[in-house]
Amino acid sequence: MTHTERDLEALEHYQLVPRLLHDVIDVDSACTVLERRLASPIVPRVSRDAQGEAALALVDAAHVVDDTTPWAVPILRSSRMGELMPEVRRLIALDVPALVVDVSRLGDSPPYGTEAWRPRTREDLAELVAAAGRPVWLYGVSSPADATVAAEAGLDAVVVHGGAGRHVHGPATIDALPDIVDAVAGMLAIYAGGPVASGIDVFRYLAIGAEAVVVESDRSLQALEAELHYAMRLTGCSLLADIGYDAIFAPLFGDA
Repeated sequence: MTHTERDLEALEHYQLVPRLLHDVIDVDSACTVLERRLASPIVPRVSRDAQGEAALALVDAAHVVDDTTPWAVPILRSSRMGELMPEVRRLIALDVPALVVDVSRLGDSPPYGTEAWRPRTREDLAELVAAAGRPVWLYGVSSPADATVAAEAGLDAVVVHGGAGRHVHGPATIDALPDIVDAVAGMLAIYAGGPVASGIDVFRYLAIGAEAVVVESDRSLQALEAELHYAMRLTGCSLLADIGYDAIFAPLFGDA
C-alpha cells in the first residue's frame, strides 16, 4: 500500500455525524493564511503551471524564478545548510510570502531510496527563521516531538504529513494529527498535508484540529470547496470555528 492509499483509507475511518435540526442555511469557509484572505482553508500543492484558481499554493522552489507569482509559497528540500541558505536568499529577493522546508523526503533515504540523509536540528531551523525575515513552515512533521522542536525554533507553522513514515508503516496524516495538536496548539499554526479524495476529507482534517489543509489533488479547488460547504451544512457548522471533534463519529483512540 502506498502512503497515498494509506492516507485516503485512514480518512474514511473518520465518519461525519449528520446534524439536521438547526438553522444553518449558508456557510462561510473564509480564512486568513499568510495575511491573505482565502475563500476556504484549502491550499493546493501544485506545479508552477497548475496554479489555476488558487490565491495561494505551495510549489517547488526551483519553479519560483521571478516575482510574477505572488501566490507561490516555495518548498525547499532539506539539503545542506550551505546549499539551502543561498536558495533562501534568492527567494527572499523575490519577496515570496513564506518559505517551506520539506523534510518528508527523508523517508526515502537509503536503503529505500536515494534521498540524502540530512535531518534538521533546532539550530538549523532557528538559523533559517532568522535569515528568512518572513514566516517559515516545516512540511512533513508526523511526531509531537518534531512539532515541539519546530515551535521552539520559532517556526510559524508545521504541515503534518505522514510521507516520511511510508517505509516503516508510520501513521497516516489524520492519525498523527491529534497528538501534534495536543503538543503544540497555540504555539504555532498546525496544518494538515496530503492527498484528499474530496472536500469531505478537508472537513475531516479540520474537525481533528488542522487550521488549514495543503491538498495533493487533481480536482479543482472549486469542487473541493463545494464539498467542504456541503459537509459544513450537513453537520450544522456555519463557520470554520464551528467544526470540531463532535462532528466526527469515529473515536480518536482505540479501535476506529
